[in-house]
Amino acid sequence: MTNNQNGLVGFTCEVTDQPIPFHDCLDCAIKGAPGCSMVPAVIQAAINSLRDPNYSDKLAFQAGADIGFSVTELLNCPRQTRLKVENPYHEKPSSLYRMNRGTGYHALLSAAAGNGCISEQTLTWKFTYRGRSILLVGTPDLVEWTQNGWYITDYKVTGKAPFGRKVPKCPHCAGEVYKDGRDFFCQPCNVQVKNRHAPRVYVPPQARSSHVAQVNLYALLVEKNLPLLKAKVPQASAKFAGAQIVYFPDDKPVRIQVGLDRNEAMTLLKKKLAALIDPDLPPVLEDVDELWRCDYCPLRTVCEQHHGGPVGKDGLLSELEAEQELQPEGA
Repeated sequence: MTNNQNGLVGFTCEVTDQPIPFHDCLDCAIKGAPGCSMVPAVIQAAINSLRDPNYSDKLAFQAGADIGFSVTELLNCPRQTRLKVENPYHEKPSSLYRMNRGTGYHALLSAAAGNGCISEQTLTWKFTYRGRSILLVGTPDLVEWTQNGWYITDYKVTGKAPFGRKVPKCPHCAGEVYKDGRDFFCQPCNVQVKNRHAPRVYVPPQARSSHVAQVNLYALLVEKNLPLLKAKVPQASAKFAGAQIVYFPDDKPVRIQVGLDRNEAMTLLKKKLAALIDPDLPPVLEDVDELWRCDYCPLRTVCEQHHGGPVGKDGLLSELEAEQELQPEGA
């Protein structure tokens, strides 16, 4: 039977890799799910957590806007966001399990918010861009008023948090060196640095760029919702004290302070919106730091069909191989 619905329409079986309707997957789990680690409660939680794919657009319609986007949608691959709207797709329950595990921990953390704290408050901002009335939607984990201004905290439940490390430095200019085989080189000095002469300097963990962008977009929403927030925190103003990302791996939390840059946030917002509202499908990802997304994309096959070739790391390798083939002899 043909399914004309777009968006997430069912699961991909963990055992067979074949599409399966949501409730057929639940029935299978109830019957024991041979070879599958998904218990009925996990499948039921996954089904219950399915979000209305038109959530942002419905809020936009209520606010009198043409179209709506959440902060999460903006930070995802724009091409994937468009393809999810225009095509049916399936996801494995294990993908939603990871998300729901984080959602559950978020609920525990939000219950601990104290005075002067605003937890899980959905904020919106309506504006016009390129002739379209747009509603931006976001729900910061925690926004608190401090003596130095608003402070934003975002929680990330992850199996692998950023970590600090010792990196070699050039003994001449104290700049970072890079490794080529067993040797170290300093590009600014244009010299080889012997391993035993390269001092190690500790570099603290760095928040992932997409997470920094997320709290910066939240800061825009806080700024645009100041009257609403002042109703809860009357002494508040438009000042910002900064933000932090708190990663929750298995052992202990990792707290990373991040700065807020309004100009960068506005530039990112315009760039992402331009790609999403353009009539043409956004281009494939080219940023090396973002190519990992393709490995987890449920619409990768559809994306590659539109692209006419591999995407992600495979696409980058194909481009490099093609460039090598075009090198003139003797080059």
